[in-house]
Amino acid sequence: MYRRWADKSELVADALRRRAQGPEPEVPDTGTLRGDLLLTVQEIAQTLAGGPGPSLIGLLEAIRDDAALRDLIGSQITQRSHEVGHIICARAGARGEKIDVRRSDAVLELAFAKVFTDTLFHGGIPDTPAFERLVDHVILPLLRSRSDSILSRVIIFSDMSGCRVGHRRSPFV
Repeated sequence: MYRRWADKSELVADALRRRAQGPEPEVPDTGTLRGDLLLTVQEIAQTLAGGPGPSLIGLLEAIRDDAALRDLIGSQITQRSHEVGHIICARAGARGEKIDVRRSDAVLELAFAKVFTDTLFHGGIPDTPAFERLVDHVILPLLRSRSDSILSRVIIFSDMSGCRVGHRRSPFV
């Protein structure tokens, strides 16, 4: 076992990566940016929830307590999010969809964070309308915006998740 993996952290991180990606990682290609993002967000949710075998949510305490495991899984998620984001955005650009490719790194990290939080705090993966709201109201406007100011997107995103800005209700109070 330790010929291939230096320690248990590497073994667990590799098992999660292989489970999430399958034998060959595939990036959805539906023919539209929106379709590719929706399928990718749904795949992120399935990876978090697991099914038969380990899930990322199920290993939360181990990840929190093991710095090596946390670093390995964190870097895998970031690397995969960036790779997939670049592929999806490059395809969209090649099809003539107008997007800001400089934001391709951020979009799937944002999607992962939102889906992770919803899955953790709601006890299950979000439903299709939640994925559609995330893609339609946050990710697509972020990619299509030519402005460096994303404050309006943050406000929309906060309202979607039950957080309220300004004087309205906040879940942290």
